[in-house]
Amino acid sequence: MGQTESHRSAPKSGTGAVNPNLPPLKFHNVHGENIRLYKDGFVARRVDSFCKGVAFSSRPVAINEKVYIKFLEISDNWSGVLRFGFTSEDPSNVKKVPKYACPDLTSKSGFWAKALSERHAIHDGLLFFYVDAGGDVHYGLNGESKGVFMQGIDTRSPLWVLLDIYGNSTIVEFLDCRPQLNNNRTSRSDELEISSQLSAVTVSSNSAVVPSPPRGQIADNVEPLGLVRKGRHVMISMKDGVPCVGTRLSTAFFQGYTFTKRPLQIGEKYLVQITKTSQLYVGSLSFGVTCCDPSSIGIGELPDDPNQLVDRREYWVMSRNVAEETKPGDVLIFSINNNGEVLCSKNGNAEIVLMCVDHSQTLWGVFDIYGTTTQIVVSKMLARPSMGCTPNAIVQSSPQPSTSYETVSSSVSPTVCYAPQPPMVRSNILEVNTDANGGTVLIVNLPAAQNNQMCHPSPALSQASSGMQQHQQMSARPPSVTIQQIQPRAAPVTQQPHLPEQLPSGEGECSICFERAVDCALYTCGHLCMCYECAKKQWVRLGRCPICRAVIKDVIKIYK
Repeated sequence: MGQTESHRSAPKSGTGAVNPNLPPLKFHNVHGENIRLYKDGFVARRVDSFCKGVAFSSRPVAINEKVYIKFLEISDNWSGVLRFGFTSEDPSNVKKVPKYACPDLTSKSGFWAKALSERHAIHDGLLFFYVDAGGDVHYGLNGESKGVFMQGIDTRSPLWVLLDIYGNSTIVEFLDCRPQLNNNRTSRSDELEISSQLSAVTVSSNSAVVPSPPRGQIADNVEPLGLVRKGRHVMISMKDGVPCVGTRLSTAFFQGYTFTKRPLQIGEKYLVQITKTSQLYVGSLSFGVTCCDPSSIGIGELPDDPNQLVDRREYWVMSRNVAEETKPGDVLIFSINNNGEVLCSKNGNAEIVLMCVDHSQTLWGVFDIYGTTTQIVVSKMLARPSMGCTPNAIVQSSPQPSTSYETVSSSVSPTVCYAPQPPMVRSNILEVNTDANGGTVLIVNLPAAQNNQMCHPSPALSQASSGMQQHQQMSARPPSVTIQQIQPRAAPVTQQPHLPEQLPSGEGECSICFERAVDCALYTCGHLCMCYECAKKQWVRLGRCPICRAVIKDVIKIYK
């Protein structure tokens, strides 16, 4: 865990991992006149002019082996930046290195290269690229895949990396990202550290709610929860004989899908410890639920972009970046309550409502080990026996958001009851219906009142009145707010020219493309003003509602 990110593991391709016994990529001794090599051949610098900066790798690369180039220095004296690609010509056989890779080399057989866009070459920026078995060169920047860069590479022969350190790119470095033999094994010291944390925290039962454990502490009554691998770039390893550790290869930021082996249960709490992170990428762990049985999904079958999961025919609900700004040792706890709310707490903070799901279906948990999150350990928190609270007892929660304690007076001994914090709602819980007149009705269901307490038993509790119990039951009814569109009254008939009626939100054309019909609601503001395709694009871009300018956190498809 102490290794830097640039010296950890290379990505796993769809056909297997890169051979860890390969030597690191360095620059070949054959290069352009203006190239000088430093740092034992890892760094190349162009010392004069803007050209004569052609360089090669010291060895051929494997199919699907990612090449990492870091921009150590960017100039503003020239135009154009790095050209990169591959060659099937052994650099040792190149008699004279030309001034330019394009077109001096690319016009010859066995050389392929293209220019990188200038906006992508930034100081300390990280470029990666690789060639697949079909001859397509894929590339990305700073952990974000950009797609296919060029095509038509002949992969039947060995391929060396071809670079032209051109224009404003003056110093570049090969990063050594070979897989280490013990990269994905938890060291003995790490195991002892994690296992020593398994005895520090109190958990909740069905009748009592306690705060989540603070950072660095794991509950003592947990058991590992089995995971199933479904992403190309993730591996599942054992802990205490259970496959509960998910590790994404550190040089790939996507395809980290893992599923729970069994469906989730209402009221159960699932503890996720973040054990490894990387600052090389952006984004973080995603969590969601689906009715799709993991056994029916092949490895690598799911889309690279988790936003596209909602386009599948099964029921999918995902919440992105639930582990933002986390560090190794941070703890997340997820649960689904009887209202279908998916709750999440982090390091002992108050629970928030991530999303609302259809809990009438059989649902499996989905983790996308994404971005900065590279390894998680998943456990199920076991319920403890009831503490024996008499159901007739009532203790009112303090209206303040902080944890409150109240004492029920008794002639024998007092009973101290713990009133938990109500979960904070991440956003309104929306339901869209149609009234008898065909109008759109938006229902906002507020969370139910929290009535779970953890009580220390006392003889005085048996004397609580049944009237107080009835009051407690009435106070637990969940409130709701209904917002209905008001249909405008018909204007009196006049001799004025007819003006078209303004369609209420939720009807008519999309306010973005003006072509498709409005068929979705924006989360959290609830406005109905876009088609699903446009709304999804705005959501991915972290866009805002065109009506109220609220940030779009989710898009709800509406079926009429």
